[in-house]
This record gives sequence, C-alpha cells and structure tokens, in this order.
Amino acid sequence: MRLNLWLTLTFAAAFGFFLFGCGQEDISCPNPNTLSGFVYVRQGALEETDGNLDDDVLVSDSPQPPAGFLPFKGAKVKVEETGASLELGERGSFVFHPLPAGTYTLVIEFEGFPPVRRTKSVCVSPSPSYYYRPPFYDPSPAFVPSPPKPSPQPSQQTDTSGSWDEGGLSSWGEGGGASARKR
Repeated sequence: MRLNLWLTLTFAAAFGFFLFGCGQEDISCPNPNTLSGFVYVRQGALEETDGNLDDDVLVSDSPQPPAGFLPFKGAKVKVEETGASLELGERGSFVFHPLPAGTYTLVIEFEGFPPVRRTKSVCVSPSPSYYYRPPFYDPSPAFVPSPPKPSPQPSQQTDTSGSWDEGGLSSWGEGGGASARKR
C-alpha cells in the first residue's frame, strides 16, 4: 500500500514538473542581458532658462510616461561603458542587446544642454530565456536601411551603327567583323 502511494505521488510530481516546468518565469528579469527602457523629459523643461536637464530627465521601464512628462524624442542615448548609442524615437525607447550583467551608465544628450547621466542594471536569468522586445520599441532612424538606388535603365535609342548587306548579314562596331543573320 505504501509503495503504491509513493509511486502515485512520484508520478504526479513528475507529471506536474513535465506539465508546468520547475516554476514561474523569473519576472524580476524579463529581458536578460538587455539594457532597455524609456527616457522621458518634464514638460516645458527644454524652454527653461537654467540650461540644465538633470532634474528633468527620467529613465523608466514603463511604456507610459508619468504625469507631466513626455517621451524625449530626438535625444541621443549612449552606454558609457560600451560606447553604443542611438537616437530616441517617438516613444523615447531604447534597447541595447546583448550586454553582460551589471550596472551601466546611460549618457543622455540633447542639443545645447549638458549631458545627463543615469544608471540602469542588466540582469541575467539563471534559466534559459528568450529576449522579449519591450512594448512600443522605436528603432533608431540611423538603423533604418535606405531604399536601394534604382539601377540605370538601358538606353531606349535605336542602334543605327550597323548596316544590312545583301546576304542578310549585319556588322556593328569597329573591327572584329561581328555579324548576325537577319531573321
């Protein structure tokens, strides 16, 4: 009887592990090895006369700006430790991937203002995980490929440099005796 109970519990535990895995996904590290977020600026901060944005810039994980803030479109974000940089799009989002775990310094620059520095951490999940793009990610315009240049069109002019002889042969160009039979 004890053996049957033990086998039943072992089977149930193994089946549960198979069905649900070893636990919930680590929500404290939703994007391992990724430095991502949103940069917001206080409304009216760019018109202030103090010339300093240090108290007016916010780096957040939320895709919605807090009250009184707007996405910092057009600002340049640089990771000081790696040198990687990008320009913020419409939603003020940034993504730098892949990066090892640690704390990084973001340098936020905007024309005519001194740079603003903020720190942000990159986590590593102990279990295998996948990269989840943050909601509302704006790729930098610098990374958008330009459309291919149109290839030159062949000339639409009729070639009149050759001449037909009595046998239906034609010669074009200088020398070489190129010829073709008329069809």
